[in-house]
Amino acid sequence: RAPPVNTAKRIGVPVGAGTDAHRVASYNPFTALQWFLDGKTVGGAAIRGPEETPNRADALRFYTIGSAWFSFDENKRGSLEVGKFADLAVLSKDYMTVPIEQIGSIESLLTMVGGKIVYAAAPYQNH
Repeated sequence: RAPPVNTAKRIGVPVGAGTDAHRVASYNPFTALQWFLDGKTVGGAAIRGPEETPNRADALRFYTIGSAWFSFDENKRGSLEVGKFADLAVLSKDYMTVPIEQIGSIESLLTMVGGKIVYAAAPYQNH
């Protein structure tokens, strides 16, 4: 069974998510987000019902500002705001619209940490 994240959110329990606490056994954040949204393990076993499956926006919030809260970093990271670290990624597909079964194949084309580029794939490599 998976944690009842929608119930937790509804009753005011803080929810964070990460790649090291899931049964998907993957450190790929997109594989973990796909699991979060389809309620299945990488092997296809359903462990979360639809009533406890978050929507895409909530799942992303759990991975960003939710996790920042758990590490006492919500004033420094977890969202793009003035005065916070500029940690962001330009993705190969639109997370909000791609079919859920394709979320695991999303890749970062450009990754910035603290406002500095730390990874760039084509077409961003020469910038």
